[in-house]
Amino acid sequence: MTETAVLADALWRATVYASVCQLHLRDNVLLTEPLAAEHVKERPSGHWGTVPGTAWALSHVALVAGQLDRHVDLVPLLGAGHAGVVQLAAAWVTGELGKVRPQFGPDAEGLRRLARAFPDVEDLGSEVSPSLPAGAFLGGRLGGCLPFAQGAALDAPGRVAVPIIGDGECETPTTAASWLGQRGVPGSCVLPIVHVNGLRMGSQSLLGSMNDDELRAYFGGLGWTVQAVQVANGSPQEHAAFEMALWRALEETLLGQHTVLILRCVKGWGGPVSLKGRTLLGTPGLHKTPLVSPRTDAEQLTRLAHWLASYRPAHLFAPDGSARDDLLEAVSTARWCSVAPAELPDAKERSLLLLCTSPV
Repeated sequence: MTETAVLADALWRATVYASVCQLHLRDNVLLTEPLAAEHVKERPSGHWGTVPGTAWALSHVALVAGQLDRHVDLVPLLGAGHAGVVQLAAAWVTGELGKVRPQFGPDAEGLRRLARAFPDVEDLGSEVSPSLPAGAFLGGRLGGCLPFAQGAALDAPGRVAVPIIGDGECETPTTAASWLGQRGVPGSCVLPIVHVNGLRMGSQSLLGSMNDDELRAYFGGLGWTVQAVQVANGSPQEHAAFEMALWRALEETLLGQHTVLILRCVKGWGGPVSLKGRTLLGTPGLHKTPLVSPRTDAEQLTRLAHWLASYRPAHLFAPDGSARDDLLEAVSTARWCSVAPAELPDAKERSLLLLCTSPV
């Protein structure tokens, strides 16, 4: 596994961990003592299903952006407003949140305050916010992220817009039309990541019902080449595979080839597989958090404790909540790019810069 994949794993686990904290906890956010009922919110709420895949894509994009020459900007844009918890978590981990809201600094007290504030975070709420990285497109307006990305990258040399959109979002007329629309904006450098977790909010998605060959045929007919990666458990091999696919897709995009990166996973993976004999994994039951009563339900409290511990927070955070070891290096490497204009080299020069920095 490459060094970047190791860093991506740390950044991903930290982001997902902070997301689960926001949904459920009031105190003991670093699990420095056994989880007890008084540490948990009375009414945990928020969207969980999109968290693991969105955090995966964001972590890898931020780390690849940090390795690129400064003349190439990789700008992530979150299409789903429900990914707001991930955006807040990633911004807390990397310190970006503390820059705009000092009370939520990248330490244990900052995370405790953020968890207590969620979902009513001051002036930010629980949906995607333009005040934070990946929020230049204001999420929640389902279907608009891909065309917004096409506009944001239009005639902006060196800027690669990376809309992270869900398979359900791809069924909206606006998104569906925008795949063909890319033909009409040749000066727009866009690398979509389609998060195929198989479900809309309450039923199977159309893209989720397709196998990889069918997805390649579908997007190929619209003029796009497909890179597809299956993620099942967050293993080192899966991080390495996604990293290489992202680099390949980026190289193709910079060379003028329309490429879409498919991230295929199960909705809500990493969360509770079942509860009280009812299967949750891969069902609409994980769209929001399924653990709505861990303060009063002993089984839910136990499930929550195991869920949080699975991300190994002691390996990610020092006792004061600051990043340590691989996470510290990941935070130092990650770069969040904006849609601000810049004077940059032409496409051929950008592709050469990429080839000099991409892994073998």
